[in-house]
Formats: sequence, structure tokens, C-alpha cells
Amino acid sequence: MKFWFHYNKPESRKLGRNVLTVHFNNACHFVTGLRCNVPISTRDRKAQPRCVMAGEATNITVTDGVAVIS
Repeated sequence: MKFWFHYNKPESRKLGRNVLTVHFNNACHFVTGLRCNVPISTRDRKAQPRCVMAGEATNITVTDGVAVIS
């Protein structure tokens, strides 16, 4: 399944730390860390966020705010 992620500036400002948003399987996850075990590439968009990282994964788990993509 396809996934994509990006830096989330509004949520990062709100929490006072870096936050990424991971989109996978019609769900959106806010995470503070990411471990990506699959190839990714940049994707340009006309709307915000302008640049995202995208790829294909079979599974994404989120534990203690860290997403593991495999």
C-alpha cells in the first residue's frame, strides 16, 4: 500500500517539538520519530504540503510516537 509523510509545522509549533504526519491506509498519524525500512522518493504537490516523501509499505506501526515503516 502507498504511504506518504511530511513535516507538520502547525502541530510542531503547538507541541514545541518536531512532528511528522504519516498518511497510510486512509489514516493520518502524528509522530515524533520515523524509521523507514523501504525506499522512498520525493513527490511535489500543488497544495500544502508542497513536498512530501512517498513510497510503498506493507505495514506501518506506531509505538511511543515513533512510526516504523516496513
